[in-house]
Amino acid sequence: MSEKIRVSDQKVKVKITRNDTSLSVFRALRKGRLSGAEIANSLGISRTAVWKAIEKIRSSGYTVESKRGRGYVLTKTPEFPVYEVAELCFSKGVEEFYFFSEVDSTNSFLKNLISERPVRAVAVALEQTAGRGRLGRVWVSKRGGLYLSLTHRVSMNLDEIPRITLCTGVAVCKAIQNVCNCDASLKWPNDIILNGKKLGGILCELCGESDSVWVIIGIGVNVKNEVPENAINLSICDVTVGDLCKSVLNSVFHHLSELPEKWDAIREEWIKLAEPMLGRKVEVYSAGKRYTGISRGIDDSGALLLESNGKKIRVFSGDCFYV
Repeated sequence: MSEKIRVSDQKVKVKITRNDTSLSVFRALRKGRLSGAEIANSLGISRTAVWKAIEKIRSSGYTVESKRGRGYVLTKTPEFPVYEVAELCFSKGVEEFYFFSEVDSTNSFLKNLISERPVRAVAVALEQTAGRGRLGRVWVSKRGGLYLSLTHRVSMNLDEIPRITLCTGVAVCKAIQNVCNCDASLKWPNDIILNGKKLGGILCELCGESDSVWVIIGIGVNVKNEVPENAINLSICDVTVGDLCKSVLNSVFHHLSELPEKWDAIREEWIKLAEPMLGRKVEVYSAGKRYTGISRGIDDSGALLLESNGKKIRVFSGDCFYV
């Protein structure tokens, strides 16, 4: 199955599936210069199918040169390597991969997709026009950042869903540390912090029916994009959006595969990565109430533990601020 839609010169949607013809042609091209006939014969497809696949690869930003009598050769990979990222996803069990140069929201796109049919999918965009954070807040998503979402089938009790957000935070934070060799940290419930400023965030949204519950996991990281004064990006390190995306996806798939069996170990990792937050006085606004206390980590359910006037308070959701 192969699908390509040009929305405009700058807005491209590319859908790649595990058995996509263009993926097979891409793999063939990586071996070196090949004629259309050689590709067609090796894959058992028509010359027309080869041409359409190559056009799809080109639309994803790759340069494929062709000369009469000399065949096709892949000469340049874009900064965001669409097909390499798709291959990584398929190796982790993903069924469909979507790439956008611009979209309203990768989370919204996958929510709509899941409402039509259950499928393991990943969506990545170079820019979002209606990116969202928690509580419907605007997430500024200018070109140069990493904006991705994935569908995840829930295999645990619904009251354990917050663990997915925290687990994803651990995975993203560790991926950033590994790629950039920086001191990224976590702040409850879903913030990635660098040098005291927000570097990224996680947005998890439930969807599906009671007998088939899915979570859409949205991840946003400031890489080279412009950011507001209270945020920060990764311009201090030499990393591309594509390289970070591959590192984040590898880490997220690995950590999610360890839930729920290894939650205790993941929780300990979260506490270590949130070390700059521990012992600090914070205010949490939750369901119209304000809680103030010293941050003491998270409990087994993922709730924030606050110490206030000699008492322990558990906060299950809310906005957290340093005092």
